[in-house]
Amino acid sequence: KNKDEIPIRFTKVPTGKAIIAKKRPQVNVQNSTSNEKSRHRDNGEVKGNVPSTAEKRPKDQVVKQEKRQVKTETHAYRPLLSKPTDSIRPPEVRPFQEKLFSEQSFDSLDIHPHSKKNIADLLQYEHLTTVQSMAIPSLLKGTDALIRAQTGSGKTLAYALPLIERLHTIRPQIHRSDGIRAVVIVPTRELAVQTYELIQKLLKPFTWIVPGYLTGGEKRKTEKARLRAGLNILIATPGRLCDHIRNTESLKFGNVCCLVLDEADRLLELGYETDVKQIIEAMREAREEKDENEAMKMQTVLLSATLTASVKELAGLTLQDPVYVETSEVVQRETPSVEQGANICTDQLLNVGDYVSIPATVKQRYLVTVPKQRLVALSALIVHGQRQKPSKILVFMATQDLVNFHYDVMTEVLTLQKFGTTVDNEASESEEDINDDNNGPTDSSNVLLPGLKFYKLHGHMTQLERISVFNEFRKATAAVLICTDVAARGIDIPLVDLVVQYHAPQILADYVHRVGRTARAGHTGKAVIFLEPAEQEFIQYLTDKHIRIQEQKIDGIIKNFGLFVNRNQKRKPINKIHWAYEIQHRYERLIKKEDQLFDSAKKDK
Repeated sequence: KNKDEIPIRFTKVPTGKAIIAKKRPQVNVQNSTSNEKSRHRDNGEVKGNVPSTAEKRPKDQVVKQEKRQVKTETHAYRPLLSKPTDSIRPPEVRPFQEKLFSEQSFDSLDIHPHSKKNIADLLQYEHLTTVQSMAIPSLLKGTDALIRAQTGSGKTLAYALPLIERLHTIRPQIHRSDGIRAVVIVPTRELAVQTYELIQKLLKPFTWIVPGYLTGGEKRKTEKARLRAGLNILIATPGRLCDHIRNTESLKFGNVCCLVLDEADRLLELGYETDVKQIIEAMREAREEKDENEAMKMQTVLLSATLTASVKELAGLTLQDPVYVETSEVVQRETPSVEQGANICTDQLLNVGDYVSIPATVKQRYLVTVPKQRLVALSALIVHGQRQKPSKILVFMATQDLVNFHYDVMTEVLTLQKFGTTVDNEASESEEDINDDNNGPTDSSNVLLPGLKFYKLHGHMTQLERISVFNEFRKATAAVLICTDVAARGIDIPLVDLVVQYHAPQILADYVHRVGRTARAGHTGKAVIFLEPAEQEFIQYLTDKHIRIQEQKIDGIIKNFGLFVNRNQKRKPINKIHWAYEIQHRYERLIKKEDQLFDSAKKDK
């Protein structure tokens, strides 16, 4: 192979894994340029030797230009606007369509009248979503199921309602001392708490059924006491549940009649495959010890927004004669449907393609920027969104160190520092130039986002901190949450207006679930992903998966940033760019002044 060739690995990844290389490829610009020049020479062209702009100008203009460059170099770094580059223009694609709501009402379901009234009064739901209308009738019959549907489509209610219907019909009525009857496995603490809260609401007419959750973050002694007191429905994360299987004698699975694996793709991506198999094996062993006449049939439900090869493998190991619930119209044409009453076998299941779907109400954009412009572009994007309309914004980052660092600096610069005035003795020349151009007093109260709350969320925070942040952000009408992928799966945060992926995801499933935090339950939303120039091939990869995404220019974002700073003053157009320079200077001065931030900025994130 030619040493100068750059292999694009992700186009050859097996179906269902879609792994994007963790290390960003570095393009050999020198070799690429020389190859391009040689091609032009072979074609009789001389494009490789086009004279520079400075060579075309008169000498007096060149001298003036050099003076301006010398002056610029004496200042701190300025985030120069990007030069136009050749970007990938993905072809028009037709995304996979999934109808979110069905015409079926909850009154038409074969469930207890109290459940119907409770759903109408407490949850205020009238019609089922598509996945609920397809899944609930089959689950009420007690069959195993593999459910794949887009994020925000109501999958939790689709399995929780049949589960509760099955438990409240048991006679004599079950008591908390009867032990665990249903187990729900979820990947994160936040999703466990959210699922617990929904099941609590659904259990309002059936108070004798007791739910509970085990997620870690609490003392093991407290959780053991909860198990000894008795639980009928257990929601748990895999690691903590396996810990109790090994160390808690009061944890018994002999009476379990329902197992739910929610967000199965995420469970496997986080490395919980061994734990999940251990949990399933513990349940099988406990049921084998029971008398066959006493043990109820075990129902297993597996849910996922993406159908990867590992999910299909897990389904083959855990499901018996399952139905496959699929809401994508494209996949429905290629596989047996629940409406046809067809149970699919493992062979048919493994032939299902790696389809992904994103709500059609999400407006997806990508933004190509070099690393030195990223922080300014992110700040401008947040300021623009909040000034247009108070909104909730989710910003996904790669690591907890990046979350902590950006939370600290952005909270200070965007919500506390005043713009349009000198805040310390190290005022930048660009700010002084702007004040001189305005020829008037500045507004000393001109904070960019006064009163806006910033939150952070990652896996190394305590359980109490995570629950507090999660609940506060859910209740807020305008806030910014900077987080890792701990907030990307399953959790339902109402009315998120914008999702920003500050770092590209490692796998396709993470992209789908991050974007899925907005435009939930039929609402509209926006999603933006930041990419470096060497990562642009990711857009073609998304296009190949029928994900429609368009480019958003960074130049417009940075230029328009000046519109939201000191807007009462009349400024020359160039000063809009100078305000972008100024915010970069603010970040630099803050980091230089604070030793902790300075050390954090140097970390290998």
